Amino acid sequence: MIKTSSPAEINIVEDRILSDNWYILRKITYDKTTSDHHTIRHVREVYDRGNGATILLYNQQLQTVILTRQFRLPTYVNGNDTGMLIEACAGLLDKDNPEAAIRRETEEETGYQIGTVKKVFEAYMSPGSVTEILYFFVALTQRK
Repeated sequence: MIKTSSPAEINIVEDRILSDNWYILRKITYDKTTSDHHTIRHVREVYDRGNGATILLYNQQLQTVILTRQFRLPTYVNGNDTGMLIEACAGLLDKDNPEAAIRRETEEETGYQIGTVKKVFEAYMSPGSVTEILYFFVALTQRK
């Protein structure tokens, strides 16, 4: 059996912005009423960096997947000696719809253009502390 809570059981007590330097880091204090009518106070930090999109690109001519290599500071400070990661093309939506954003990011990061794009699914990437929803796509590359 999966226990769920409805929004009616949550009461936001305080919502403070701790930082809006790069993205927004908020400290939220809330009360949650349990099914047996007890109220528990929680304090959490929530990082809002916006929503994003990612795509798995396939080049039929080369019969290969197209990936990017980028420096990621959080991985560096967590022990990755170079901070470099090999990853699928991705980026923030920046007020675009997910498909428009992934088309933009694909061309910017890889130089490839894409035709038909298929949305596979969407998911919260780290829902314990980050608000981001990531939209996942697949597509064939057209030309570079």
